[in-house]
Amino acid sequence: MIRLMYEAYSGLKAVLHAMAFRDDWERHLNLSAGGFVRSFSAALFVLPVFWFILQGTTRLFTELSPGFENSYTGSDFAIDLVRIWLVFPVLAALLTRIAGVKHRFVHWVILHNWAVLFLFLMQGLIFLFYLAGLSSASVSYSLLTSFYLIFRFFLHARIAVAALGLPAGLGIVMGLIPVIVDFALIELVR
Repeated sequence: MIRLMYEAYSGLKAVLHAMAFRDDWERHLNLSAGGFVRSFSAALFVLPVFWFILQGTTRLFTELSPGFENSYTGSDFAIDLVRIWLVFPVLAALLTRIAGVKHRFVHWVILHNWAVLFLFLMQGLIFLFYLAGLSSASVSYSLLTSFYLIFRFFLHARIAVAALGLPAGLGIVMGLIPVIVDFALIELVR
């Protein structure tokens, strides 16, 4: 468990370095086959945060829309986990092949997995402030629907540019395709 915690710390540090346009982000990641597999352990760290976000979402929507009834089920949770952790690697394999950078696939998936943890922690922080009474429902909703979404687009684009070593324009497109596919999948399964 200590190794996984160190790997998570290093992965989040790599995300911060990539986000800050620092070229040394790679030295914080384990880019071996074992590091690739362990990057999916980010899902273990996400699970309690995801549960917390679901609780916060229910309370937020109950406050914003009296009469709101949560229809999120266990199967929705399972579908979301598959969507978050399994669809991206398949899509990344296809996109890196098309762009001719399949040798950077592992870099992208590992950095992406830790970036997903970072994004969940950011959402969790927004809900923490809301649930602690430090921000109102309307402020929290605004943060989630504007700031967080814009930041999510930025982070995915930045991670792709950094991990794939592509020119900015192509890297940004490569980074945003999975986000757009994710939004489409959310709409298809709901």
